[in-house]
Amino acid sequence: MPGGERTVNTSATKNTSTKRAALLLLRAALAAVFVWAAVPKLIDPGEFASAIQNYRVVPESYVGVLAVLVPVFELAVALALLSATYQRGAALLAALMLAAFAVAMAQARARGIDLRCGCFGATFEAKVSWLTVARSAGLSGLACVIFAFGAPASATHASTRTEPSSVGGTPPDPPVPSS
Repeated sequence: MPGGERTVNTSATKNTSTKRAALLLLRAALAAVFVWAAVPKLIDPGEFASAIQNYRVVPESYVGVLAVLVPVFELAVALALLSATYQRGAALLAALMLAAFAVAMAQARARGIDLRCGCFGATFEAKVSWLTVARSAGLSGLACVIFAFGAPASATHASTRTEPSSVGGTPPDPPVPSS
């Protein structure tokens, strides 16, 4: 370009900004779901332990530990989803957790076990149905979208660094290999 001018593709910039905003909105929504699920379970782990036990997939000796650890893990995933650095890892963990929840509900439905979901503690009493299975599977899919399209941790750090080439207006020549 004459005079060292650069042309900025505003269409690509707008698309990138729109993508970032959409991903941030999805991350915030999924984080809110995880906080909404975790808090009532943390407040009343005994109620959540009963819900876990009703699924009949976990040995009874693990129920109490899971009743405490699952909501703590849900809260940690929610916070990590809001972090630019940890968004993809959190999205992957969220997808796996939600898929596991969907499988647990599906097996209960298939075996004819009539139970409450336990997804949001006692605050939101919902019976396990194919709709609740689909909800968890759909949220797992949403987490997969965040994982697939979220910025890798290295990219989130790279965007905050100041490169010497960005100051002078023209990029430096590439390094020459030494013989």
